[in-house]
Amino acid sequence: MTGAEASSKPRLRLRPFAALRFNPAMVHDIGEVTCPPYDVMDRAMIEEMLDAHPLNIVRLILPRLVHEPLGADDPYVTAAKRLARWRQQGTLVTDAEPGLYVYEYGDADHRVCGIVGALELRKRDSKVVLPHEGVIPAIVADRLAMVVAAQANLEPILLVYDGDRETSACIARAREDEPLTDVVASDGTFHRLWSITDPSTLEQIRIALQQRQALIADGHHRYAMYQQLRRRHRAIGDGPGPWDLGLALLIDQSEFPLVLGAIHRSIAEVALSSLPAPPGFERIETRRLEGILPRPPRRSGEIVLTDGVVEQTLRLPQRSPTAVTDVEVLHASLLPTWSVSEDRIGYHHTVPQTLHSAVQDDGVGVLLHPTTVAEVMAVARAGKMMPRKSTSFGPKPRMGLVMRAFDDEL
Repeated sequence: MTGAEASSKPRLRLRPFAALRFNPAMVHDIGEVTCPPYDVMDRAMIEEMLDAHPLNIVRLILPRLVHEPLGADDPYVTAAKRLARWRQQGTLVTDAEPGLYVYEYGDADHRVCGIVGALELRKRDSKVVLPHEGVIPAIVADRLAMVVAAQANLEPILLVYDGDRETSACIARAREDEPLTDVVASDGTFHRLWSITDPSTLEQIRIALQQRQALIADGHHRYAMYQQLRRRHRAIGDGPGPWDLGLALLIDQSEFPLVLGAIHRSIAEVALSSLPAPPGFERIETRRLEGILPRPPRRSGEIVLTDGVVEQTLRLPQRSPTAVTDVEVLHASLLPTWSVSEDRIGYHHTVPQTLHSAVQDDGVGVLLHPTTVAEVMAVARAGKMMPRKSTSFGPKPRMGLVMRAFDDEL
């Protein structure tokens, strides 16, 4: 992903835009109205945020899960009306001047900083933005319905790249000023925001980024939605417009390395005793949990199965060149052997969530070891796709700090 690896034509570009943001004059604590990305929240977290603040952004991002009065509109239409009302009331306001936004967030142990802009969409074969996971069509459709109703990007996708000195220097200079936003979210993480509006600085960043590639760290479904929205407008004869762009946060992985976590699986309606180890797999450990949480694999090449009572560890066979990661082995070998269909698989970011779902559905939790960044890059650069929901980069940004309304660009 260096300049030498890229062609001379323009490639990666984040365009300046005028952000839609919560108005601090109307919202006393902006940290309270933010939320994590939609796909890492369980129902309990969502209910807690809905109860904690009437303006939490989750009301716009996940309208299907908001309790509305009987006879209310379609949830996406209701959320779009709510968005319009918040804008009319001045709860959400658009910045007067377009720019790129420096976004720093983290906690006492891990701090990251990147730049938010309107990502120019390219065809996949241009290899400007590298996906590495498949997507679930129903989730893409859900994100598309939300964006079409809202006519806004409410959630940036998360991209990582190898970085460059010019952009890093511009970000460092911006952070010398007072931030536009400086808040602490309900989870204890801090979030700070600055804007870059100086034309010469924006041009410096444009030139520095144009020879780069970026890897999708979080947001494959939203990126697929961006592409689908653009195709939809092209199909009805629309020319260039806001649908040619998608909101994105770009982080220099060499300066602010994100951590890769595993996304575990649960399999509904299956007994642990009915899952044999296929030829080549070795069952190396079985233990009773006695009320304690199961532990994820301690090394790559192992998978842990649990029903909440017993924990079993499988050692994987030597990987083939076509299966680089543990999650690929799981989906290529184990799940087909067990005749597990997609509709019985759940995806979870924590062990407690995995175990809860497995027990609730009379099934089994499948705990995985995190994939490495090098493995992900090997898959992406080869033009291949890992199974959906294979990686979890973190820490993740909060939603609701920076948004992009389409009508501000028409």
